[in-house]
Amino acid sequence: MKDIQWNKIMLREFESLACLSEEEIAVLHEWAHGKSVAYTAMKLHMGDTKVKDIRKTLREKYDAVQIYTPLLPKRVQ
Repeated sequence: MKDIQWNKIMLREFESLACLSEEEIAVLHEWAHGKSVAYTAMKLHMGDTKVKDIRKTLREKYDAVQIYTPLLPKRVQ
């Protein structure tokens, strides 16, 4: 999510609150480090569409759990 400046504390908080799967965590970490969809798909042996779907799910989960903690800033839409 380019609209959020991630740090380790925010990543761990989001992971714990959203109950993310291992695939979602892997995509999230690549995304937080600024990697592209194509790079992430190649590295994690997934298709581009699957990475895009996981990113969409991560956005939805982030919006759902963001209201419960002051550690996660609002996402600019």
